[in-house]
Amino acid sequence: MKIVQSILQYLKTILAISGFRIDHATVLRSIFMGLSVLLTIYLSNSAHVSTGLALGYFAVSTLAYIGFITLCLKEHGWRKKFITKFGEVDGYLKFEGILAFCFYHNGASIGYLNVVTAGSFEIMYMEYLKYIIGGIVLVGFVVKLWAAQVVGWDIYYWKDMFLGRKISDFAVRGPYKYFANPMYGIGQIQAYGFAIWYGSTYGLGVALLNQSLVFIFFFLVEKKFIQRVYIQGKETI
Repeated sequence: MKIVQSILQYLKTILAISGFRIDHATVLRSIFMGLSVLLTIYLSNSAHVSTGLALGYFAVSTLAYIGFITLCLKEHGWRKKFITKFGEVDGYLKFEGILAFCFYHNGASIGYLNVVTAGSFEIMYMEYLKYIIGGIVLVGFVVKLWAAQVVGWDIYYWKDMFLGRKISDFAVRGPYKYFANPMYGIGQIQAYGFAIWYGSTYGLGVALLNQSLVFIFFFLVEKKFIQRVYIQGKETI
């Protein structure tokens, strides 16, 4: 029974890190995410695919994602307007809903670009390397999933930064025993693995760009929050 519960919990975590927090599902969220899935299906089956469309999709979705978390989560960011207007609980849920939408489209746009630009380079002995590439994808995915499971979904969605205070202690177990930042670091390598699998030069480029932007957000915004709140103990309403 415990094994079944653990499997179900990990399945829920997979959905959560993909943008589907089923514990916070609402009619409006479900409509938006349903339409998002339909868009992904349409794009993957469209006869009018183009590199320009794929790059535009990535650019818009990534700008929305990185821009939204940066503008909201900095010390005097939009989070205060959310809290003032809706209160902490409803304000966070609205923030989380928008972020979930951004999470989904950021990942979907990278996948779509890989598919559209597949075969832009070839690797010798690809048949033999498939197992290695599959291992890279698996390791990155497992580490990211493991890290999200350890810190919890709320931390994954930056609830502590949104509220301006600690909601848990630092995780010192799981992948955090071995890596300082497993989610942003090794947890991102599956994007490179998929790009190599598809033979997509563009895929490799956007994987590097996407990871770089996440680390820029970390150093410019998140690290300051950690220093201020978790280390110095100065919470910000």
